[in-house]
Amino acid sequence: MSEISPTVSVLLITYNHAKFVAEALESILMQRTDFDFEVVVADDGSTDRTFEIIKAYAERDSRMRLLPSESNLGITRNYQRGFAACHGEYVAVLEGDDYWISPRKLQLTASFLDRNPRCSFCFHRNIRYDSLPESLVLFPPHWTVEQYLTARELAETNFIGGFSTCVYRRKVVAALKPELWDLDIREWPFNIVVAEHGPIGYVPQILSMYRAHEGGISSLRSSKEQFAELCRLIESYDKFLDYKFSAEFQKIRMAAQAATTTTPVYSGTRIRIAYWRTRIWIAQRLPRRLKDKLKRFLR
Repeated sequence: MSEISPTVSVLLITYNHAKFVAEALESILMQRTDFDFEVVVADDGSTDRTFEIIKAYAERDSRMRLLPSESNLGITRNYQRGFAACHGEYVAVLEGDDYWISPRKLQLTASFLDRNPRCSFCFHRNIRYDSLPESLVLFPPHWTVEQYLTARELAETNFIGGFSTCVYRRKVVAALKPELWDLDIREWPFNIVVAEHGPIGYVPQILSMYRAHEGGISSLRSSKEQFAELCRLIESYDKFLDYKFSAEFQKIRMAAQAATTTTPVYSGTRIRIAYWRTRIWIAQRLPRRLKDKLKRFLR
């Protein structure tokens, strides 16, 4: 990487992701761009082989910078130091148990922000993969064109499918109030705060895979515990945002309380899983000539 600041910093957030992090790293390094990008890895004191795997990749690729930690800082402080270490105009977040499925992810999102300078950040569609029980869901399900959304609309409903779909303007994140980092950083309320500084851009392409698994931050919590966590986050962020979105937060709280706790598994699940695995394999590995032929059979 040149001494000139890169256009994009990829911020890879990891903690005990040894089972997944190689796939995350491969999805970063497969990116095809017409600009420079760096990879900043913020590992939060992993106790498994995560850091060993990351270090091996870094030894082979000079674009990678590692931020090791001898102790567990927690998700908030890890994100804080990760963002602070980035040099790019834009920061694309990838959590270590997710991965990108298109080599054009960085190019498409950076180009979108170039064209839309008022947007504070953008996000894209993703596929949510649940391992227990096995299922795939496209999110957002029906948004197929570019859109521009507001902090208030995001406060009404979380239409963003996780940090790994988001690309931020680094200057916007750097300008956020320092008191924000005293709260628990979670994707939905954090993005509401960022969107106070400009519209949210939506890129309709399907560019990443989100994993819901046993080791995830909320996967082992009961629905009662998850609801309590949501209420706690709403209370702290409502105060931080000077109660601008109290009505929207109250609707979210009531809907969560009334929501059912299980999602039905449909009979077509395994077919959809096979379909998307084939699409991902095509996107990552095949020459363009063969891709064009095989894609016709997958439509």
